Amino acid sequence: LVAGPIVRYGIIADQMRHRVHTVEGFALGLTRFGFGLAKKILLADHMGVMADTAFGAGAGTLTTLTAWVGVAAYAFQIYFDFSGYTDIAIGVARLAGIKLPENFAAPYTKSNLTQFWNSWHMTLTQWIRAYFFNPFNRWIRGYKTFPAWVMLLLGQLATMLLIGLWPGITVNFILWGVWHGLGLFLQNRWSDFAKTRFTVNNPRIQTAMQLGGILLTFHFVALGWVFFALSEPVLSFRVFF
Repeated sequence: LVAGPIVRYGIIADQMRHRVHTVEGFALGLTRFGFGLAKKILLADHMGVMADTAFGAGAGTLTTLTAWVGVAAYAFQIYFDFSGYTDIAIGVARLAGIKLPENFAAPYTKSNLTQFWNSWHMTLTQWIRAYFFNPFNRWIRGYKTFPAWVMLLLGQLATMLLIGLWPGITVNFILWGVWHGLGLFLQNRWSDFAKTRFTVNNPRIQTAMQLGGILLTFHFVALGWVFFALSEPVLSFRVFF
């Protein structure tokens, strides 16, 4: 349930009442289930061993190389883990004649954090946006004394803190929420600034900027996963410093 897809009943209510069972649907469900199981067992679990080995090194033996190996391994472990569970859930639902919505859309290929969060655990993001972010923004706009940037910062911080606390209540999950809340705020501010001051018409430069954005976003997200991978702030900061 935590891994998703997180679906409101109204979205699948009609399917629950009128299920459609076909040979094609059964085959697609079985295939999706198989892909999800393979992601979990063949990819996520092996990446997990690499991450545990790297992060398991003591403070005196954790080198820059092992730290980066741990960061990269855990980033792919958590992706294959969550997306694998999603594939399994979607596949099982399809076997029962129900089409669940997609939950991941190649998130590590996105060029900024906003795009990343529009393609990572999408059903959770949509649920939080509908039931918290939008109502929170409407509420805080009532305080006219706050500048627009303060409202945006508070909204993004509060939203990401809530998402961070979704899997559990720990200091590291709170730090992860702050990490992403500040990241989204800074990315939003930079996008607004650059939009009015930089115009790039050269396709090669646009491609280079796109690739640069993908690399920057991936590394920001991957470094943030350190707070998920380790149980205490002091262990996380050893990886950073």
